[in-house]
Amino acid sequence: MVVGGVSKIEVYTLERLDFDKVVGLVQQFVFSSTGKSFLRKLLPTDNPHRELEMLDEIIRVLESGQEIIPSNFSSIDVEEILQKIRDGKVLDAEELLKVSSALLTIKTIKKNVAGLEQSPSIKELVKPLSVYDEIVSDIHRCIGEDGSVRDSASERLKQLRIEYRHTLEQLRRKAESFVNLNRVYLQEPVATLRDGRQVFPVKATHRSQVKGIVHSVSSSAATYFIEPEEFVPVNNTLRELREQEQEEINRILRALTFKVFERLEKIEQDIQILAHLDTLHARGIFARRYNAHVIYPSEEMEIKLMVARHPLIDKEKVVPVDIFLPKDKFGLVLTGPNTGGKTVSLKTVGLFCCMMMAGFPLPCDENSVLPSFSKIVIDVGDEQDIRQSLSTFSSHVTNIVKALELADEKTLVLLDELGSGTDPVEGAALALAVIQKLKDSCCKFVVTTHLTPIKIHAASDEKLATASVEFDPQTLKPTFRILMGVPGASHAFEIARKLGMDESVLETAQRFIGQEYVDVEKTIQRYQEQSALLREKIEELENERKKIAQIRAEYEHKYEELKRKRIEELDDELKKMYAEIKEMKKQIDETISSVKKRSQDLETLKAAAKVFERQSKTVREIKMNDESSLPAQILEVGDTVRLRNGEAVGRIVATKGTRFIVDFSGIKLEAEPRTLIKVSVEKKEQPQVDFHTVYSTLGKPEIDVRGLTVDEAEPLIEDFIDKLVLSDFKIGYVIHGKGTGRLAVGIWEILRRDSRVKKYRFGTSNEGGTGVTVVEV
Repeated sequence: MVVGGVSKIEVYTLERLDFDKVVGLVQQFVFSSTGKSFLRKLLPTDNPHRELEMLDEIIRVLESGQEIIPSNFSSIDVEEILQKIRDGKVLDAEELLKVSSALLTIKTIKKNVAGLEQSPSIKELVKPLSVYDEIVSDIHRCIGEDGSVRDSASERLKQLRIEYRHTLEQLRRKAESFVNLNRVYLQEPVATLRDGRQVFPVKATHRSQVKGIVHSVSSSAATYFIEPEEFVPVNNTLRELREQEQEEINRILRALTFKVFERLEKIEQDIQILAHLDTLHARGIFARRYNAHVIYPSEEMEIKLMVARHPLIDKEKVVPVDIFLPKDKFGLVLTGPNTGGKTVSLKTVGLFCCMMMAGFPLPCDENSVLPSFSKIVIDVGDEQDIRQSLSTFSSHVTNIVKALELADEKTLVLLDELGSGTDPVEGAALALAVIQKLKDSCCKFVVTTHLTPIKIHAASDEKLATASVEFDPQTLKPTFRILMGVPGASHAFEIARKLGMDESVLETAQRFIGQEYVDVEKTIQRYQEQSALLREKIEELENERKKIAQIRAEYEHKYEELKRKRIEELDDELKKMYAEIKEMKKQIDETISSVKKRSQDLETLKAAAKVFERQSKTVREIKMNDESSLPAQILEVGDTVRLRNGEAVGRIVATKGTRFIVDFSGIKLEAEPRTLIKVSVEKKEQPQVDFHTVYSTLGKPEIDVRGLTVDEAEPLIEDFIDKLVLSDFKIGYVIHGKGTGRLAVGIWEILRRDSRVKKYRFGTSNEGGTGVTVVEV
């Protein structure tokens, strides 16, 4: 029910969908008892968007390896201690230390979250947290780590303890003197304590020799524990000092408790914020352990669960299912044999809706789509649930009546085995009437059944979608896969035949139900078999597509490596040429020196000069890195050019900022304008190439760089922009995934620097959301 804008899915519905069990599953990842209590209070709401945003951010934080929850996070579990303060009680020293630890944890969380990047929602959550340095400082100034009140807690306490120690020392010396003087009267030459007072073990035969107060007598009556008269004043002084010390300690504890009380309400609010963060962290861990994703409520009334896995089924055994209910259809009729997984699939739809609306990640593909419902009504016989007995027909009807009363455009109705529990003919008729009523209410609904009239009706009704759970008649076992658009056969005869039933009995059964029914079942069975074959072919094609994509990626990587190596080789050739010229100049210098020394003829000198001039000219031409000395030229896309230091001729195919991209027979290089010389080439020697035609073969305007670093992705994205500019497409899609967000930030920086990019944005929910960047060139 909707109350105050909050979706109130009934407790009955949540229990039947096992929502509480999922909460228990996530609860194992919560650090604090306060967080567990907070988690149990999470219920579906009409607008879980902010909760899901925070969950999305916390998952990225966990994926980045950052730790925001300290190991002592359970220190926030001080609710009982704070309640004592509300009840007007004074906290003891150990309780105050626990409060101090909780306040320090609040400060730690505030600091940790402040250091997070791209987590605005989490920062907004912890923004109200306060700092309690003064309270923490006062507590630790007064109380030691062992829970004792320090002497420095107050000047009076310090003086009392000094006086106490001084008096105790006096008493010790006095006791030693007494023992030495009265050793003969004592059972043992020691002093002992009785009720906090100094007494001595006096022999019973000498009790009259020691005047004082008898505190106790040994069980054998052989020893009297006597406090001598001269010890009474000192013992009284010690007792008074102890009492005064305790009074001062109580005063200090009251003062510290009052400091906490003054900010009690804010502290409790802050601890609830930390409990909330604890549950987000736990849900984030759950997402990583169960490969779950954050799915935001869709505005479209469409249900599309892809690779959905029920979280309560063993991760190693669960079979992923795909369930699709288009926005132009009201209901999905799921058919097939018993124990095939219909009930689990039905409950998965309802459970995932509740989980999403309560701010939980869903174990399904990130491209799944779910709307937000204000009401969910369920009727499940659930024979597979060992906690429940079979529902009666009356209870089914009661739940169906309730569903029909509540159904509207924001309601999800889930009915298991609709039409069962009574005569099949009457049950089918009633079920068809219920389906029609649900359609009239414009709600979304999923029903399961194995009644043939419902299967036939669903297949012919354009406002209904059909699906079935797959069953292998060869093994007599369900595959638990869902075949969308395919009605399910009962397989009753096949199962009976496989189990050894006489063929004559089966033939008689077929005559009883009529040939028309048999033909329908056979048609459905053939339809299901063909669908299964088609599914296998689709899976084969998908695997083939992945292999081709992998081969293409490997090819492109090898191509980039080859290009990089070619550039390195060119660079090595230049270095080698410089070295040779340097060596030649050295030889020329040596020759000139030799000529001068030996006074050889001028012809040798002239020859050396010519060699030097020739090599110097080569050096001037190759010195392409000194761009400031090179004249500027007017160049544009389509010009034929060559490098100033080379002979290879290429063509300018694109611009990138102030640079040109030049194609040298398939190898593209970036070059500054000053390093290029425009040349004219005869058409027969340099045939024109229609680069637009070459690049218009860009089959799909998208590139997938998930799993790469920014550095690895940059050349791929630049090449993608090159092809996009020269293709018929003006909008492209860069798939980078959500992850930590670092790759997306790096890609946006690359696009920002590229002058060819007009604008870019995150994709819409239909385009992949924040896992995709849409580029317009």
